[in-house]
Amino acid sequence: MKKPPKKQIIFAIILVVVIGVSATTAVLLSQYLATINQLNQPEIKKTVSVPKKLPVEEKADTADKLAFEGNLGAGVQALDTEIANTSDPHAKFISYSRKATLLLNNHDAVGALAAAIKAYELEKTSSITAFVGQIAREKGDMLLAIEYYKKAIPLIDPEDPFADEDNAYYQGIITELERGQPHG
Repeated sequence: MKKPPKKQIIFAIILVVVIGVSATTAVLLSQYLATINQLNQPEIKKTVSVPKKLPVEEKADTADKLAFEGNLGAGVQALDTEIANTSDPHAKFISYSRKATLLLNNHDAVGALAAAIKAYELEKTSSITAFVGQIAREKGDMLLAIEYYKKAIPLIDPEDPFADEDNAYYQGIITELERGQPHG
């Protein structure tokens, strides 16, 4: 019995590999194209929606835009008007939170702290409480920062997937502030 030449065996193996890779690529490409085709169907497009913003969030976006364009005063005034014109506590919370962020981003830690505390008084969440702590720390009031970071810990939602990380982060900040070290 005569052995097939090595070149023919190698060629056959290469041919089988190329055909296998080509077939796999064709199947994957057809699945990809089918998925893209499904996404382009009108009935699919109707089911995809962007979450709608609350009116207060849209007004806060306008305030941010005004500040970004160089008119911080008008942005703050827009938020103050929204706060004055609503009786909805959650809308006030959003406006105060956004005002605190706007002021902090524009280097007004004193105004930011006042607005963040107002937001905290309306809704006691771990994030707004820690935000008060952050602003107090940036303002240089380490005792107030420690107080609010300590208040934030029991407010962490245990169902939040980042609850353990938030707890460790707040604990780390408290430890460093109590030792007089900056946290970074």
